[in-house]
Amino acid sequence: MNVSNHLVTSTTGAPEAPIVSVVIATYNRPAALRHAIQSVIDNAFTDWELIVVGDACTDDTAACVAAFNDSRIRFVNLPVRCGYQSGPNNHGVELARGRYVAFLNHDDLYLPDHLAMCVAELDASGADFVWVPTAMAVGQADAASASGKPYSFALSGVPVFNEHAAASQYWPSSFYFASSWVFQRSLAARVGPWLGPRETYLLPSQEWLFRAWRRGATMRFVPGVSVIALPAGFAPGSYARRESPEHDRLVQWIKSDPKYRERILEEVALSEAMQRLHDHAYPPWRTIRRMLFRPLYTLLLALGIHPQALYLAIRSGPRGKIVRDHRQAHGAD
Repeated sequence: MNVSNHLVTSTTGAPEAPIVSVVIATYNRPAALRHAIQSVIDNAFTDWELIVVGDACTDDTAACVAAFNDSRIRFVNLPVRCGYQSGPNNHGVELARGRYVAFLNHDDLYLPDHLAMCVAELDASGADFVWVPTAMAVGQADAASASGKPYSFALSGVPVFNEHAAASQYWPSSFYFASSWVFQRSLAARVGPWLGPRETYLLPSQEWLFRAWRRGATMRFVPGVSVIALPAGFAPGSYARRESPEHDRLVQWIKSDPKYRERILEEVALSEAMQRLHDHAYPPWRTIRRMLFRPLYTLLLALGIHPQALYLAIRSGPRGKIVRDHRQAHGAD
């Protein structure tokens, strides 16, 4: 495994392909983007290239990327805005040279062992695709907490283990942040590009993942939390602000507390334990609903339809509305 901090040059004088190509799609959020880029640089595994694709950015995003002065990082700004993540991500994958491809949302962070852990699993298993659970900020932490933790967290991307999911460990009922994925570049050619939001009732990331699963991709869950997500939905109007104090606070806490990951996992474990006890005593409506709708769920899967597509079509209306609402709420339009 090559972990050199410098690009390796072939006998022809051209840089050799890295092991991992990391793709970041971004639009006018350099205050958050700089933290995402730094989290890639801080990874123990260093044989990577980072392709930052701007969705026709109009601010100082290019200067933000250039300030890192790292030959492994390049910035490409699309001439026409797509208005959604699919376009920049697809372009980044087209430019990727690595054996493996990883995505990183511009408001998420890799932890220092993320790439090494995922590459090791891909190398050892030969899987097409691996992912990790994501620690997702869900609210402000208790101000009285002695740990100084600024946010409360929940885990996303933990698969439902049952007889149907045993072979692949992926199951459509969970949500899997794209930042948690690392996969064979050849898989992208087999599955095809991310769809635009007007082409699916699902979020494009989840539709792509479902398509990969339907096409027989070998998918492996790596049970180590190595990604932190601070979604734009956490801070309404985030795209309209030049600063991102939420990311500044989070990164400062990570740097100041060597036990930050333990504190996240302790909180999640306690929360899950309390919820389990509550559900045992008072079965929640979602559990009853799941039992009632299980036959429909199974039928939709047999027809090749993501089960959540029907729910989202009823709740959100036309294709693409969920993405349009998100953009309007956070000042991306």
